[in-house]
Amino acid sequence: MASFRSPLERSPLATIGGIIISLVVLYVMFSIVGWVIALLYRFSWLVLIAALVIDYKVVLGYFKALQGLFKRNAIYGLVASALTIIFYPFVFLYFLGMALFKKKVKEARREADVRRNGQWVDYEELPDSPVDIDTHYEELPPPPEPRRRDEPGYDEYFK
Repeated sequence: MASFRSPLERSPLATIGGIIISLVVLYVMFSIVGWVIALLYRFSWLVLIAALVIDYKVVLGYFKALQGLFKRNAIYGLVASALTIIFYPFVFLYFLGMALFKKKVKEARREADVRRNGQWVDYEELPDSPVDIDTHYEELPPPPEPRRRDEPGYDEYFK
């Protein structure tokens, strides 16, 4: 049977060791995050160029949304613009993510269209010479002559 030990009977070195390990892990995690953010600030222009190449309409849509925010409330527009300028690498990452997402959606729609409607056939030029096809055509009967109003039986059409 296990005996109950009081927390005060434990070694204080175990508690201090746990705190030190926790601080080291937090320091390493924050160092890695800081390094990633510094790298992001350094190469964010490449991210913007990639987003523009994939789908430039995402960037235009974002700035149109900022413009609409200015029209509704100037203070919110200024705050959003300031935050966009300060956190531009994250905004550029947002642009890239949205551009990639829209590209995937377009590809999925195209594949669904191919599954639903079939593959489009490439354009093919036909020869100018007439093609001899051995098909027998039946002659159509001549169309009936239209009746005139003054003829008998004309009113039967409207009964």
